[in-house]
Amino acid sequence: MRVISGKFRGRVLKTLEGKNTRPTTARVKEDMFNILNNYFIYNEKTSLDLFGGSGALSIEGLSRGIKFAYINDSHKPALEIINQNLKNIDQNSYKLLNYDYMSTLKYINSQNVKIDLLYIDPPFAQVEYYYEIFDYLKANKILNNYGILIIEAENLLDLDKYDFLTLLKQKDYKNKHLYLFRIEEEE
Repeated sequence: MRVISGKFRGRVLKTLEGKNTRPTTARVKEDMFNILNNYFIYNEKTSLDLFGGSGALSIEGLSRGIKFAYINDSHKPALEIINQNLKNIDQNSYKLLNYDYMSTLKYINSQNVKIDLLYIDPPFAQVEYYYEIFDYLKANKILNNYGILIIEAENLLDLDKYDFLTLLKQKDYKNKHLYLFRIEEEE
């Protein structure tokens, strides 16, 4: 796996073997960032990856101009891989977190941090995670207005009760679905 674009373009990233992480394929990652480029300007923005895995999504964002990235994973071996992948990247541009996803959201909220780009890519078997995250985001304003959520899911998501999310793009693959949402709240 490599960084696709930006100042770290071509950097080889390590991934963790096993079922605790599921790296985004190169094709999906390229599609994800191509779609994102239509709706998002990276400069001076803050991102959060709730399920960091290898850190590839956050590193791609940093490569393209994200100012600061929060990268979380509850699996310690994944954090070791993320640390290796972050080698020679300015330590003032990211913070690694080792919490479960809800504790991470609560931590971000308690720090009064506002997120511009949120990556949600949990292990596929955990479909309830998506709805718990959406419920938390609906009740707690941790995303800036016009903040973006980019989501990979194994199954189609039922989004009827999440009217605060504006679907900008959905792309379906053989065994996964990619969603791009924006928070659009009247101020």
